[in-house]
Amino acid sequence: MAANELVREGVVVICDYLIKECQHILEKSNKRRKRRLWVKPWIMRRNTLGASNTLLVEWKSEDLDKYKNHLRMSREQFFELLSKVKPYIEKQDTNMRECISAHVKVQITLRYLAAGDSFGSLEALYLVPRTTISKFLPEVLNAMYLSLVDFIKVRK
Repeated sequence: MAANELVREGVVVICDYLIKECQHILEKSNKRRKRRLWVKPWIMRRNTLGASNTLLVEWKSEDLDKYKNHLRMSREQFFELLSKVKPYIEKQDTNMRECISAHVKVQITLRYLAAGDSFGSLEALYLVPRTTISKFLPEVLNAMYLSLVDFIKVRK
């Protein structure tokens, strides 16, 4: 009988251990992880502090040469290009965040093409994360190609 009692005590000890371990696992899974921000605060200030809504707006109304030098095209050329490209690149806002406007995407793309600015400097100037720029840049370039294909001549 001593052997049976020893086995029972061993089973009780193991069961107690397993119950405590299961409770610990349940407690860990019930604790919510601290979520990261969906949109960082500095990105949310794009519409008030980004170059598209500050510097370029001023240049467009006060110093057209600076505007043309920055984007390498006049205001009229920019808006003509934007009207052709917009249907290809425009996105919809969601409940979680505002999309980047086609206007800003084209400005960033033109600045990238005009000056060869790094994604880091474009991020600082326009308040658009560099990873986002790297995602939409090929899309905008493709849209420019599709909308301007009749004007592009390539030597064979």
